[in-house]
Amino acid sequence: MIYQRIKSINDTDIPYLTSILDMPEISRYISIDRDNYWNYVTMTDNVFYFKAYSKKALVGAVHLEVSGETLYMDIMVIPELQGKGIGTTILRDVLTDKLITGFKSVEVSIDKSNIASARLFEKMGFIFKSEDDGLLNYVYFK
Repeated sequence: MIYQRIKSINDTDIPYLTSILDMPEISRYISIDRDNYWNYVTMTDNVFYFKAYSKKALVGAVHLEVSGETLYMDIMVIPELQGKGIGTTILRDVLTDKLITGFKSVEVSIDKSNIASARLFEKMGFIFKSEDDGLLNYVYFK
């Protein structure tokens, strides 16, 4: 997997990524403030958004935020490519410091109905922490 960080709101893939994030099968799990999201991920310290490519094709993305020694994250895989190991590869690359370094734990919140994502994070060593407002909260310690 090859990663490219979005550093500018002028990135040519933003309209496509926004259309994917707006799809019902994605937006029910990951919601964004369409008016401010791309400014936020490109202009905020300790916030990173990486596009993921396989064989030169955009296959997904990962949003990372560092607070102290904790990394918060969301993974998005293009819907027609889900179930092919892309999320596993992205998550493994995050956990092995391929994208950023300096964190000691990772936290994620997963919509309770997103069973596939919950299984992925559990398979990768995340521990269930709590449930709040329909979100399952998991933590991973390095």
